[in-house]
Amino acid sequence: MKTNKINNFLKNNVAWVILILICVIFTIMNSRFLTFRNIRTVLDQNAYLIVASCGIVLIQMSGNLDISIGYQMSIIGVVCATLMTTTGLPILLVILTGVLLGMAMSAFNCWLAKRLQLSWLIVSLATQNIFLGISFLYSSSRTINDFPASFKFLGQGYLGPVPFAIVIAAVSFLVMDFVLSKTYFGRYIYALGGNEEATRLAGINVGRMKYSISLISGAFVGLSALMLISRMSSAQSGIGPGTEFTVITAIFLGGVSIRGGEGKLSSVLAGVLLLGVLTNGMQLSGIDTYWQSICKGILMIAAIAFDVYQLGRRQKVKREEIAMMENNKNMEDKIKA
Repeated sequence: MKTNKINNFLKNNVAWVILILICVIFTIMNSRFLTFRNIRTVLDQNAYLIVASCGIVLIQMSGNLDISIGYQMSIIGVVCATLMTTTGLPILLVILTGVLLGMAMSAFNCWLAKRLQLSWLIVSLATQNIFLGISFLYSSSRTINDFPASFKFLGQGYLGPVPFAIVIAAVSFLVMDFVLSKTYFGRYIYALGGNEEATRLAGINVGRMKYSISLISGAFVGLSALMLISRMSSAQSGIGPGTEFTVITAIFLGGVSIRGGEGKLSSVLAGVLLLGVLTNGMQLSGIDTYWQSICKGILMIAAIAFDVYQLGRRQKVKREEIAMMENNKNMEDKIKA
């Protein structure tokens, strides 16, 4: 019984366990790692990824996968940067424009997938190239900077000792954690990922659910893109692509199944922090950047392999239960005979 409890705890919190172990290792390797300043830096650097994950995890939990988010961020970045620097549009309207752009592109992927009867993965594989091409055409491959100070506050400002980006990430996480764990909408997302046909038969409008998920996800991607260019004080078409790999890796590390229908947002947070801590710790230790990419790739493979292993175990248990029920039924039939 005790062993089962330990196994269940490790299965549900594997990302947190690995995160703690890595923190211990890097603390031993470098005394500067476990300091308030460095921890704040890690959280600040990864705040935009936490925000993006809050949206993308909805798509993944519903049983889909969107790999175009980095390219959506590219368009959002150059469009909003151009609006700020050439039209003098108020910052709140710029932020609203970025969020609406994210919602529109995500909804477009959803509409295209439904129209062509394809998975979101296949559709986003095509649209990522479309989005990147549009971004380069719009920006003419320029780097756009000279942002107003009020916009820079989004990614560089502080509320006391706490970076404003961390505050945005914390609020985003708390809101979406509440939605997923305490509302009917959150339960419908899990149901949709678990069994779409059963969800439809239960009377839930699956099409409307998918559009709602795409709109919410796009809004978080839009906000994340604005936080990124604000932090970097510049925008160009090359900023954004690659984010999708980091976010999806963090989601898989957090235990969200590749098929959807299960997972916790708190574990996804651990997945984002795990990748952030890994990058930060390796930089402090003087390890080459290319090794960081290799480690991230290995972690993604390990996370997917672990998910497949868990699925195999669940299917084996289910087969054993079915076999046991059939044996019991045969025994009862023999007794009656």
